[in-house]
Amino acid sequence: MPSLRRQIVFISSLQDLQGEHKVVNIIEDWDVLEEYAGEKLGFYQLLASDGDFEIRVMTGRVGFKREFEKGDDPLLLKIRDFCQKHHFIRISENLRDEYFFK
Repeated sequence: MPSLRRQIVFISSLQDLQGEHKVVNIIEDWDVLEEYAGEKLGFYQLLASDGDFEIRVMTGRVGFKREFEKGDDPLLLKIRDFCQKHHFIRISENLRDEYFFK
């Protein structure tokens, strides 16, 4: 996948407050987020494109994202299982709240 994609700052619409954007601090080590999460509420998103898979996980203002070449990668399965076990909410897409209702 293009390196530009890896440089995009993940801005959560869930943290959008009256037009003011807050950023999610992305970390590279899954174990750190897993420990940080504790009993906090969290969200996750699974994306698939051109045979590659990406998972994004956020709790508080800390996020983790990683791309995988296979959908059965052990780390990807571990992360997904963690999210399900901790009842993280799966996000299917993002939409600004003023566009939600027609």
